[in-house]
Parts: sequence; structure tokens; C-alpha cells
Amino acid sequence: MDVAGKTAVVTGGGSGIGRAIARALAAGGCNVGVADVEREAAERAAAEIEREGVVARAYEVDVTSDAGVEALAERSFRDFGSVEILVNNAGVSSKPGPLLESAASDFDWVFGVNVRGMLSGIRAFGGRFARSGNPSWIVNTGSEHCLGVPHLHSGLYTASKHAVLGLSAVLRGELPDHVGVSVLCPGLVDTGIWRSSERRPQRFGGAAEANPAAAAVMKLGMPPAEVATRVVDAIRDETFYIVSHSHVVEIARRRWEEVAAAFEAQAPRRDGDEQYSMERIMAGFAAAR
Repeated sequence: MDVAGKTAVVTGGGSGIGRAIARALAAGGCNVGVADVEREAAERAAAEIEREGVVARAYEVDVTSDAGVEALAERSFRDFGSVEILVNNAGVSSKPGPLLESAASDFDWVFGVNVRGMLSGIRAFGGRFARSGNPSWIVNTGSEHCLGVPHLHSGLYTASKHAVLGLSAVLRGELPDHVGVSVLCPGLVDTGIWRSSERRPQRFGGAAEANPAAAAVMKLGMPPAEVATRVVDAIRDETFYIVSHSHVVEIARRRWEEVAAAFEAQAPRRDGDEQYSMERIMAGFAAAR
């Protein structure tokens, strides 16, 4: 799908990967609504984007609020006349540590932003895309954590990103053909996500000191602009998986090899083993109707 002349809304667009995606879309001739929980960051990014000669608007939104995301959809469609691309990019990460030491408030916050916030965007924008009949696209920002476990002590983040992949995979099968879906699965990127805890709302336990060691790690990551280029290319090429770090294939391969070995040892393929296949059973029900 060509992005030129289209309009995109990017959540978490005030910084990091979101800001880079917004700028890359604008460079391709796409108008952009920059949505972020920090209004000033959204306004700065929108001002930068307008220098590309496209229309840009800044929106303040907390994606953990269903009503807030619905209001974002209403306002952006009203301001631009139409929206064809949603980049569900807002995301947070709690302070690293063992799962046994994680708090319920950490879970509520990480899943509230990374999963429920994404689902709110899917409902608010995806429903409008489906009804419009116009070619449209949804990009959901996941992580290398979608594909396996690159490292320990980020269990809640990893689980939330597995959920992002699951939502995206189901969504692309449920939406009408004119609405496409991509899931972005980057590795280490130089962003400020390590400071997420400093801005955690009180209802999720309040602000917490970020781990300064994480800053040094993140600085070694890929520049966000490189990831953003792949996102725009994937929308144009209508690609589901968006990957950026070639070594991450080994994370995915380790997982698949362990899964394949488990099946070979415990449940190898045999004639007639489709008896309990949900895919086959559901297809049979559909054909009978």
C-alpha cells in the first residue's frame, strides 16, 4: 500500500521508534497525527514533521484509557478527513527483575499499555478502517521478545510482547481484505523506554527510579530511523512480520527447534492425526452452514 497521500496516526509518536516512524511516513508523503502521553513531545515531533511539507497534528492520549483512544480516533478522523494507517507503538517496560519479585501493579501497567492500549487502538481505528472500504493498514509494535526470550529479568515485558504477536496474528485473519496488519519485531534499539518507570501513573503504583545501567545498554542499540525505514517498506510491500536485526533469527530458531523436538519425541505425525485439528473441525462446520 502506498503511503503517499495517506494519513497515519502513531501512538507513542513523541519519541523513539514512534517518532522515527512518524518522520519516515512523512518523508514518504504521508500526513501524520502524532499521539503521545506527553503533549510537549507530541507537539515537538509534529512541528518537525511539518517541515516535510505534509500536514501534522499533535494529540495527547493515554492509551490505557479506552475513552481516550476512542476520542483520539474521532478527533483525528475529523481533523484529517480520513485516516488509513494506525501505528500502535506506545509501549513501556517495568524495571528489570525476577518475575517472583514483580508486583501486580507492574503487570497492570505493562499490560495496560502494551496490550490493552493496543487493543483499544485496534477497536477504535480498525473498526473504522473495516467500515470504510478503503485500503488501510495497522502496524503493531512488538519486539524480538515476540519471537522468543532474548534475555531474562523482563518477564512481564516479554509476556506482553508475546500477546502483541498473538493479537496481530488473529487480527489479520479476521479483518476484511482491504485492511492489512504488520507486527514489528525489532531487537535492541536506542530509545528511552528504559525510563518508562519514571512516568508511571499513580494508579499503577506511581513513578519509580529507572535503572541507569539500562541507559548504557540502550545506547548500543540500532538507531530508530533504521527501524522506521523497514516499517514504511513493509506497509508498501504489505508484509506481516517486520524484522530489523538479523541475529534475532537465532532466537526464533532456538524456540522452533525446541518445539519441533518436543513434537518428534512426544507426538510425531501419523496418519489420521488431523482428527482433533481445530482448523479442520471449524472448516467443516463452516462448509456445513
